Amino acid sequence: MANNRHLRSQELRTHNHQGDALRLGMNWTEEDLGKPQVLVESAWGMGHPGTFHFEPLINEVNNGVFEAGGKPAVFTVSDICDGVVQATSGMSYSLVSRDVIAAMVEIHALGHPHDGMALISGNDKSVPAHLLAIARCNLPSILLPGGTQLNAPDYLTSDQTWEIGMSVERGEVPREKLESAQQTACPTCGACQFMGSASTGQVMAEALGLALPGSALTPCFLTKHLRYARATGKQVVNLIRKGITPRDILSRKAFENAIMVHAATGGSTNALIHLPAIAYEAGVNITIDDFDRIHRLVPVLANLKTTGRYPVEYFWYAGGVPRLMLELKDVLHLECLTVTGKTLGENLQEIEKSRFFDERIGYLHNHRIAQNEIIRPRSNPFGSEGGVAILRGNIAPGGAMIKAFSVPKEMHVHTGPARVFDTEDSALDSLIGRNGARKVAPGEVVVIRYEGPRANGMPEMYFASAIIAADPALNHTTALITDGRYSGAMKGPCVGHVTPEAIDGGPLALVAEEDLIEINIPQRRVAIVGVEKKAAEPKVIERSLNERRARWTPPPFRHTRGILSLYSRVAAGSSDGALMTPRNGTRTNEIARPEQPGSAESVRK
Repeated sequence: MANNRHLRSQELRTHNHQGDALRLGMNWTEEDLGKPQVLVESAWGMGHPGTFHFEPLINEVNNGVFEAGGKPAVFTVSDICDGVVQATSGMSYSLVSRDVIAAMVEIHALGHPHDGMALISGNDKSVPAHLLAIARCNLPSILLPGGTQLNAPDYLTSDQTWEIGMSVERGEVPREKLESAQQTACPTCGACQFMGSASTGQVMAEALGLALPGSALTPCFLTKHLRYARATGKQVVNLIRKGITPRDILSRKAFENAIMVHAATGGSTNALIHLPAIAYEAGVNITIDDFDRIHRLVPVLANLKTTGRYPVEYFWYAGGVPRLMLELKDVLHLECLTVTGKTLGENLQEIEKSRFFDERIGYLHNHRIAQNEIIRPRSNPFGSEGGVAILRGNIAPGGAMIKAFSVPKEMHVHTGPARVFDTEDSALDSLIGRNGARKVAPGEVVVIRYEGPRANGMPEMYFASAIIAADPALNHTTALITDGRYSGAMKGPCVGHVTPEAIDGGPLALVAEEDLIEINIPQRRVAIVGVEKKAAEPKVIERSLNERRARWTPPPFRHTRGILSLYSRVAAGSSDGALMTPRNGTRTNEIARPEQPGSAESVRK
């Protein structure tokens, strides 16, 4: 057990005498000064329901730290809501906010003499931000997941308001139906009720071993959540005293465990950006190809929205991550250390011997739903493979992803003529048929480019994908390809994260109207296979792309001020986690952009 005198906080006290005085000025006691000092950082704020309820959780984490003999210090950096900023210019700030939050946690953790961290988050960017910070700072740390909203009437979820709203605009349903949905879709605080980016992040935190077993997606407002909070506060002090740091936990095998759980839950595609970035901070090399390899082997077991039937509240009742892990026990790395101070295998053994599942399954009995209807056995999976596939080809030599599990079978192999747009707004004009734009026709492949991390902060193309999914003429005939990304609620044949991105001279920048584009999930291929609606040999296509490259002029960067200007200069590609702190200060898979007089690139130089 570590002696308090050897703690970081106590070493700094030996030569910074002002620090004690300043802390005493905040009503610390002399006894507090000698305790392990714990950063209790949360994403509390009023941006969305996923953080609004954190104050009682913060208080209980503090109580746990005090009970274990530590001294908590509360800091807050909140996040924005992808749902609130969806289809607005605010979405460009979403991904970069992850890195900014992580940087602020780093500043709070290492700038002040903290000995460990207890972090509270539950949503799209705050959870990966906190996991990034945990890996980067390498102080003894634990994450408390923020929990999930309770079920809404008729299993309604807030993402469905997009489809209802479009039906209102087409005159198919009265506006009162939309208003009713808006008023009831979010009945409590917590993350949205489907396995989107927020829910996936919570599950990934637990699967990595950085959250207490069973704590991901606790329904708000069960008192069990408060008990998890107090236990989190106690355990971080235990981690400090045992000297267990995140890099003792975040091994390559731990990340492989997380990817297996990601496959089995049909998790959000945004995990393909976040997990490699977190792994990099932990000194582990995880790539998008690890996702493809593992998703081929691990089936989808969770029957959860948006691709399944049930809200994630029921996933927690069915036993949550521990129940799912028991179904995967023969393939998981059970020797991995976790924040309990025990291995994953030891945690699962204790849970099986306890009343853990008995306490939860009764909630499903209330609804007359069988546990194996929510979390399927391996012998009867919800999907034969995991949810995600990685595609490559002459459009995406660095890789692209598709949520194959949500793609209609008839679209697993699709070839169609390209409709090319340089912004999401122009694509929306043609999808909706506004501003005199020619409407997208069934069978076409919509290409939206210059929306990657450097070009525009890599916003979600959820609105475009939602329009296609909601249109009976398009949803089984029309595909979407972008160097942007998608919401965890995305459905349909949508290819994203195309690398290199177009603004870096990636081949997506060279796609022309009426090129034939093939999407082939079984062969993991996305490529131009023809020109002017006619199939062509690979040599002919290569020659055409080379001719286009010679004529291509990169557009100026959209953002010349503020954080997005910085992000456009330094962001790594999406296959490398889109980090603001790219590996070795370089961006991989980048194709050199020709310098243009007066362009943003030449100005930067």
